[in-house]
Amino acid sequence: MTEFNLPEPDDAPWLNLSPQEIEELRTSKKELTEYGKEKICKLMNKEPTHEEMLEEAARRELANKEFKDLTEQERIKLALEELDWIVIGGQDGEEFYNSIQFLRRVLKSFR
Repeated sequence: MTEFNLPEPDDAPWLNLSPQEIEELRTSKKELTEYGKEKICKLMNKEPTHEEMLEEAARRELANKEFKDLTEQERIKLALEELDWIVIGGQDGEEFYNSIQFLRRVLKSFR
């Protein structure tokens, strides 16, 4: 599969993005790519390979670490974005469940 990289800030100055915004776009791209792979596997009714399961476990570990590194304001912002997706609708049952789980995780983090 071909991997597309976002341009470096100097490659697309008209975008006027900070290095942090570019990194956020790269992270989002990777998350969407992984999400797409997962959905395609499910559509094909294919069981994931051992290697894919290890990759998923590593992805979840990284996501957990990144979540812990987020500030309170960043967690609130992500929770509000997740609420927007719920309100917009169009999520399947699993996506809805994951959204609710994420919101619960954010709320529990404020204990």
